[in-house]
Formats: sequence, structure tokens, C-alpha cells
Amino acid sequence: MNKIKVLIADDHPMFRMGLEMMLSGNEEMEVVATASNGREALEKLPFYRPDVVLMDLIMPVLDGAAATERIYAEYPDTKVLVLSSDTSAASVERLLSIGIQGFISKMSQKEDILAAINTVAAGYEYYGTDVARIIEGIHTARNVDNSIFTPRELDIIRLSCDGLQYKEMADRLGIAMKTVENIKANILHKLGINNTVELFRYALSNGIISL
Repeated sequence: MNKIKVLIADDHPMFRMGLEMMLSGNEEMEVVATASNGREALEKLPFYRPDVVLMDLIMPVLDGAAATERIYAEYPDTKVLVLSSDTSAASVERLLSIGIQGFISKMSQKEDILAAINTVAAGYEYYGTDVARIIEGIHTARNVDNSIFTPRELDIIRLSCDGLQYKEMADRLGIAMKTVENIKANILHKLGINNTVELFRYALSNGIISL
């Protein structure tokens, strides 16, 4: 049976060593390399070709989220399992936009970490219980927030966030420029905000647009 090849990326030497020892004692897995930051992990990938990268988020030089984006772009067959103490909603939402396959807390038990690695290596998603609750909250908030907008208002939000001016939006949608101005003013009023920068932040955090 082929072992699951794992690369550990974490900037804490003791935690990295503990993970390596734990996985080395498992007959189904093999730690092929370790890295202290995202850039080092990327440099080692072509040489070790891991099946799964255990990725911390908060690291120097190149953080875990940025490294994960690069891995998906350059090594699409490699799976990434985030193992981090940063389980904030903002971090979870950013990773969801990237298309992360798994995310568990560093506080997880050994059995959960092993199960997560096996699941992600097999091509399925795995989220720890605490992370799954955060994801559920994000999805609920998106559904509630976005329901306050009409389809036309959502069109205007997306085009505004793309940087289009009123006339360009009017031409794109086949409506009068004054209508666009009125719709956008109504959107800003609904949200209690004043400008497109704030609208962009709202749209991004609520899943109306993505980077």
C-alpha cells in the first residue's frame, strides 16, 4: 500500500517536530519534507511531490493562504489541509474563496488530524467541528444579507465593484444613467455606507463578489 506523502509547513519548530513524530508513527503516512514558511514549502514541492500539505496560516515570508493559492495554481494535484490556531471568520472566508479542501484547528486531537489527512488525500473535504460552525454562520449571513437586494441591485453592486462608472453600467445593463444613480443611492442607503470602497468591502465579505 502506498503511503500518503505529507509536507508540513509551520513556522514553530517544536510544533513541526511534534507533528512529524506523530505522523511518522502512522503506517499509512510518510512525512517527506518540512518547511518553516510558505515560500519554503513551494520550493520543496517539485522535489518531494507530497499528496497533502499540512499548512499553517500565520507564517513569515509567505503566509499559508497565499501559499495555498500558489499551490492550487502550480500543483493542482496536491491537496492542502490547513492546520492553524487562526480560525477567525475572516480567515475561514478567505480560504473558502480560494477553494480550500480542509481546515482544522491546532487544538484538534490526534485522531481528528489523522482522519483529516486521510479524507483530504482521498479527494474529499474535511472541516473540524469548530470550523464547520463558522462556515455555517458565513453561509447563513450571506443568504440573509443578500436577500435584501433585488437582482438589479446585485447587478449594480457587482459592476460598481468592477470599477465601472454610471454611464458604463447603464450601457451594460441597457437602462438610463439616472436609473443607475438612483439604484446605487438606494443600495448605499440600505447598507448605511457612503462610497464604493465600503460597498466593495461589504460585497467581498458577504460573498456577492470574490477576488
